[in-house]
Amino acid sequence: MKIVGVYLAAGNSSRMGTHKLALPVGTMSLGSLGLETALNSPLDKVYVIINDTDSTDWIPSEMKSNAKCTIIKCPTAHDGQSESLRCGIQHAQDNRADGVLVMLADQPFITIQMLSEMITCMKNNPTCRFVATTFEHSITPPVLFSSSMYPDLLKLRGDIGARAILQGDFLRKGKLFPCFDKRLVFDVDTQKDYQVILNMKNR
Repeated sequence: MKIVGVYLAAGNSSRMGTHKLALPVGTMSLGSLGLETALNSPLDKVYVIINDTDSTDWIPSEMKSNAKCTIIKCPTAHDGQSESLRCGIQHAQDNRADGVLVMLADQPFITIQMLSEMITCMKNNPTCRFVATTFEHSITPPVLFSSSMYPDLLKLRGDIGARAILQGDFLRKGKLFPCFDKRLVFDVDTQKDYQVILNMKNR
C-alpha cells in the first residue's frame, strides 16, 4: 500500500503578520519541524504544497534534496485552503497513491509515532476510508484518507478543509485516534501561539 503525505504550507500567515513557516524555533524553522517528522516517517512520498509566490528558504537544503520530498507550487492557493489540499490530492491520484496523510506545516510537534500508527491502522484495515486524529472530541490534522476519498476531496471549494467531510454518519466509515497531549496537535497562527511553542521547545 502506497501512502503519501500532503504537507500544507501555502497559507498566507495573515494572523501572524509575517511568513510564519520561516520563524526560528531552536536551530530550525517552524515549517521544517513537521516536515522533518514527515520525511522520517514510513510515508512513501511527501508533497509540500506552497503558494507559487512564496519562498522556500524555510526548507533546509537537505530536506529539499530528500528523495521523498517534492515541492509543489499551487497557483490558486490564495483562493482558500481547499485549493492547496486539492492540489496535493490530485498529485497523489496521478501517482496512484492508495492513501494520503494530510498534515499542516504549522503543527510543529507531530511525531513519527503518530504518523506511523495511523499508517499501520490504514494498512491493517484496507476498507477503512480515513484515520483521523481527535483532540477533546474534535477532529484535527493529521488525517489519513484512503484513495476512495479522493473524489469527495477534489470537490471541496473555498476556504474549507477536509474536516468538512468528516461529520455525521460518515464518521462510522473510518477510525478515530484520540490524542491526549495538546502539544502534539498545537498549530501556530498568532504571535501568542509562537511564544507558546518557543516555551514548549525550551522545556
